[in-house]
Amino acid sequence: MALPLSYNWRNLLARKVSSGLTFTVVTVVVLVLAVLLSFSAGIGASLVASGSSRNILVLKPGATAESTSIIIPSECVQVMQTPGAAIGPDGRPLISQEICVQTSIPRRGGGAMANVAVRGIDLVGLSVHDEVKIVEGRCFEPGLLEVIVGKAAAERYEGLTLGSRIKLGRFGNRDCEIVGIFESGGSAFESELWAPRSTIADSYARSLASTIVVKLDDPASAPAAMAYIKGPTVQLLPRLETAYYADLLAKTRQIVAVTGILVFIMSIGAVFAVANTMYAAVDGRRREIAMLRTIGFSRAVIVASFVIESVILCLAAAVFGLALGGLLNGSRQDFLSDTTWTVLAFELRVTPGVALSSLALATVVGVAGALVPAIKAARVPILEALRKA
Repeated sequence: MALPLSYNWRNLLARKVSSGLTFTVVTVVVLVLAVLLSFSAGIGASLVASGSSRNILVLKPGATAESTSIIIPSECVQVMQTPGAAIGPDGRPLISQEICVQTSIPRRGGGAMANVAVRGIDLVGLSVHDEVKIVEGRCFEPGLLEVIVGKAAAERYEGLTLGSRIKLGRFGNRDCEIVGIFESGGSAFESELWAPRSTIADSYARSLASTIVVKLDDPASAPAAMAYIKGPTVQLLPRLETAYYADLLAKTRQIVAVTGILVFIMSIGAVFAVANTMYAAVDGRRREIAMLRTIGFSRAVIVASFVIESVILCLAAAVFGLALGGLLNGSRQDFLSDTTWTVLAFELRVTPGVALSSLALATVVGVAGALVPAIKAARVPILEALRKA
């Protein structure tokens, strides 16, 4: 015979102060976990969407990112001969030489400055990165002081609206007009500004390419193409574009995992808070427990009742914490990569997986915090409890 859930609910309401404090602690823990997992889900979705299995990213050996790579003109000429490269309508290979630099732009709402990536490309780059689509305005004209802006960057940073102007260049002395907004399926490119390669080369006094992106006619051509680029003729570092962004994602998740230690420590604190509440409940209900034993409820039922009471409290707190976290769902945030040293703008995503993980944590905290007090309650001698009461 089990005790009704209404019994547990009434007991929680009877101890408003201790229940309220435990509710608050568990809510904070679940909220922090939900935000952390939403961060991981959002940045993961952005990086997973980045890159194409048909694109090979070519870097200088030893470079950790596009912004730290430099490729000289003779190497660019050799890469242009890559076997298996797709051919464009003009009969030229779809190979994009790109310059990657950074500029500081304030976050919206008077926030701190962010290090935003600026990519200089030729028009062929739009065919190589064919997932990029202009959704507002138009593309830049080669050689002009014009910029197109990723949708995520336009939403996250100040002054990146269509028709506005932005200062670029080593000394911020190039006044460029924003002529278009582009999307790329939520990929990392949406956090960037794109401009003509000649404009970026002149503005930043950087004529050498940072990276070269080779679009293949077929993904099956990748091994031969990469062998050519790594070989003695070229001697550069080829990476599948998807693998490059997968590595960035893995490094980001390492940082998330380190932050998860904080959640673990907070969870231990929550377990003690729950245990304190349940110990108080046991001490205040000795006579009641003895009466339950007297009328036939077993020790197992008493233990289960205290654990259920704790889990109800923790799950209620978890739902409230998730509701608070849900208010951030879809909000634009950014993350500074320690690999590229530029920010990646993304949306926080409170997914079903985030919700289930948060509820699971709350359940574990509830059970772990209540188990020892519940066993103590079940072991209270009936006659002793009645006398002390």
